[in-house]
Amino acid sequence: MEPPIYTHALWRVKPGQEEAFIEAWTALGEAFFALERPPLWGTLIRSAAEPGVFYSFGPWQKAQDVESMRSDPTSQKALAALVALCEEATPGSYHLVRHVEVKK
Repeated sequence: MEPPIYTHALWRVKPGQEEAFIEAWTALGEAFFALERPPLWGTLIRSAAEPGVFYSFGPWQKAQDVESMRSDPTSQKALAALVALCEEATPGSYHLVRHVEVKK
């Protein structure tokens, strides 16, 4: 079985566009979850120190699923709307190296 691949991005949102960004990120998630092979989940976090800095991440079953998402016209349009609200956007794909959990 192929290990999952994660997408992760740093988003530096233009001042005053934070709420619009959150809405656009939600729309991006909806586009992703409409795909034939969607991500397992997605998370958006916001910097406590810099309210215009966000990170998003989530796992996909296979690298091929990420490639399909990136070529999907609806996903491309949703991603472009998100990037337009940012001063900097650095999405990428990553392999899981290690995961730790609290032992009970």
